[in-house]
Amino acid sequence: MVKICRSDDIPEGSLKKFTVGRTDIAVGRRNNTLFACSNWCPHKGASMHKGYYKDNNIVCYMHNYEFDVCTGRLTNMKSWKKSKTWVEQDPAWRASGDLVMYDVLDDGSWIHVLVPSSEGQG
Repeated sequence: MVKICRSDDIPEGSLKKFTVGRTDIAVGRRNNTLFACSNWCPHKGASMHKGYYKDNNIVCYMHNYEFDVCTGRLTNMKSWKKSKTWVEQDPAWRASGDLVMYDVLDDGSWIHVLVPSSEGQG
């Protein structure tokens, strides 16, 4: 595990970006749950630390895809239907996976994140 910041650097409702080796991660605290995930949205690669919270989800600022902060699973995606006559040309652009989640530990003083060595090597 890698020590990334002091515990009080991630207060309730916050979301911050850290880099471990070559891996950018977003670390946040929502509803007293600390989490760490990939900092890129699996939909189109936007920075998740620029997102915001909605209930127990982190919402990507770019296309409003919502991911559960505990599991990383995609829970909701915005409807892009503009009107009754609008036809989506290629539905594949909407495809998205889930966030990559990382083990995170708050020891009361420091926050540590486990990034697999294949990702975190610089």
